[in-house]
Amino acid sequence: MATTTHALKQRLLTPGPTQVPPEVLREMALPIIHHRTKQFRAIFAEVSERLQRVCRTAQPVLTITGSGTTAFEAAQVSLAKPGSRVLTVAGGKFGERWQDVYDAYAKSLDLVENIRINVPWGEGPDPAAIEQALKDHPDISVVTVVHSETSTATAGDVQRIAGIVRKTDAILIVDGITAVGALPVEMDGWGVDVLVTGSQKALMLPPGLGFVGLGERAVQRLEEVTAGGCYNLDLRRWLKSWKRNDVPFTPPVNLIRGQRVALEMIENEGLKNVWKRTSTLARGVRAAFKALGLKLISTSPSDSVTGACYPQGIDDSAFRSALRDKHGIHIAGGQDGRGASWKGRIFRISHMGYVDAEDTRAALVAIETELIAAGMKVEAGTAVRVFEQSV
Repeated sequence: MATTTHALKQRLLTPGPTQVPPEVLREMALPIIHHRTKQFRAIFAEVSERLQRVCRTAQPVLTITGSGTTAFEAAQVSLAKPGSRVLTVAGGKFGERWQDVYDAYAKSLDLVENIRINVPWGEGPDPAAIEQALKDHPDISVVTVVHSETSTATAGDVQRIAGIVRKTDAILIVDGITAVGALPVEMDGWGVDVLVTGSQKALMLPPGLGFVGLGERAVQRLEEVTAGGCYNLDLRRWLKSWKRNDVPFTPPVNLIRGQRVALEMIENEGLKNVWKRTSTLARGVRAAFKALGLKLISTSPSDSVTGACYPQGIDDSAFRSALRDKHGIHIAGGQDGRGASWKGRIFRISHMGYVDAEDTRAALVAIETELIAAGMKVEAGTAVRVFEQSV
């Protein structure tokens, strides 16, 4: 009798791209429609309204073709004042990226200086340091900060930072790429001027869309300055079209259709329930990792993603390959930057979007199994037992 071989179920637990729900995939598989039609504009209007609710704002949330990096770069170049300073806060790979963007545009934007606040990887930014920099340099026109630094699994106190920046003329641009739809984010309530996110994280879509929420002060700034050295990235073009439920350039139509379904799923679950689910999974995994003898990489952990250091003697590539090939579990490794070199030294697991307790249990079983196989002295079943006790 022939033996049936079952395909190993694959669980994508990387912190981007994340798993996409079947409902979203089905919507994206429908025949494409033309974007200069009433049908598309109706879909786009619904997406915009749902994005406002997820970002907790009554202000415009623009849908940009491109990644989160595209959206963040557009905000940076569109809002900096010529002849001003900018303040960039980095405690990981992505904060450093926003520093690099302003370095690249320094000449075309006529920036006087890119003031950098560098935070040790794994620590949240110090609001007092930001406040002091703003006092020392009253001509700072933009402050960039990361809410959830994906590379270090670290969350910052954006609410407090927003309150500080709000007292100045500077515009606060927040990287919410692994925060929106996963962590509590109150754009209007906290006074965040610009909130950027991307489709491929907690919003449960493939990569390809970036989103820019614009507060009243940001919209006013757009009217005061012109974008330096850019065309597609000029947010004025996107805002003008957004007001007509449209986009200035050809959009990825089926991604936008899929985003409508994913946002509907978030609202049906309830945004606060999504925050709670994400937090519960993160709390349980942190407890399980500690019980396995693993050291967490962050002193200010984000609920979006949890990271841990490898025990001595564990090879990153072999470990993650075993998780993938033997258990169907996909997780992320570490990254290198100016502030630290974590490639090969840590691993990260996501709690965002279309991930549940069963996915997380399967990941913990696989991680524990491969740690034991690599020689760690751990009692089998520890990870899941502690996870269950913690959630």
